[in-house]
Amino acid sequence: MTNRKYLPLAVLLGVALLASLGCSVGTLLVRAPTPTMQPTKTPRPTFTFTPDWTPTLLPTMTATATPVPPTETPTPELPTETATPEGPTDTPVPATNTPGPPPPPADTPTPEPPTDTPTPEYIVAFNIEKFVHDTGSPIQTRITAAIAKEYAPSRGHVLGWIDAQLMVVDPQGAEHLSDPIPVKEIIPSTAGGDAHHMNVEMKISPYIPGHYKCWVVINGKQESPVVEFDMAASPNQYVHINFFPPEM
Repeated sequence: MTNRKYLPLAVLLGVALLASLGCSVGTLLVRAPTPTMQPTKTPRPTFTFTPDWTPTLLPTMTATATPVPPTETPTPELPTETATPEGPTDTPVPATNTPGPPPPPADTPTPEPPTDTPTPEYIVAFNIEKFVHDTGSPIQTRITAAIAKEYAPSRGHVLGWIDAQLMVVDPQGAEHLSDPIPVKEIIPSTAGGDAHHMNVEMKISPYIPGHYKCWVVINGKQESPVVEFDMAASPNQYVHINFFPPEM
């Protein structure tokens, strides 16, 4: 009976002992060091910086406190009331004489188109022929003309105009008037290839090259259109002009 009484106690003690041994063994297993592979590091050279310059010490500025005098803030004065005079306050505006709008411009009359210059009425409408020949003379300017009143070459009838004259204006602006025609006949001027029938001959000394103008004058009045021609400086020339009425 006594052994049965202490049997549970012995069992408990054994279990406790086994448990204690198990914890110790576990702790030893956990705490056992595990070998770890350590990488091998190559040592690097150490560089030591050595300055080759000497630092310059800068002066230290010591700030000196300067007392600032207190400034007085002026007290603004209150505006004084100005007495308003009694009476009308509207300021009279002086009257100015403002001119009215200018009157509309008057209609500008449209100028009438220029009228054609009337053709002068001559005694007869001359048919004009002009000839220039290189057979002149350096001594004189020679101009000949045939001024006819009746012209019928098919019947061999050519009648000159008695008292007709030739007016010539030379390149210098001087006027030259021929003698009146004295007879009705019209005679050849020269013989040869430059021969022309003529009843007027004018000679101006010396030979003057340039631009000329001439026309027929009857009883002191111009009775033909103006004829213009040029005489060359070289060779010397002479000019002949026919003033013939329409053929009869």
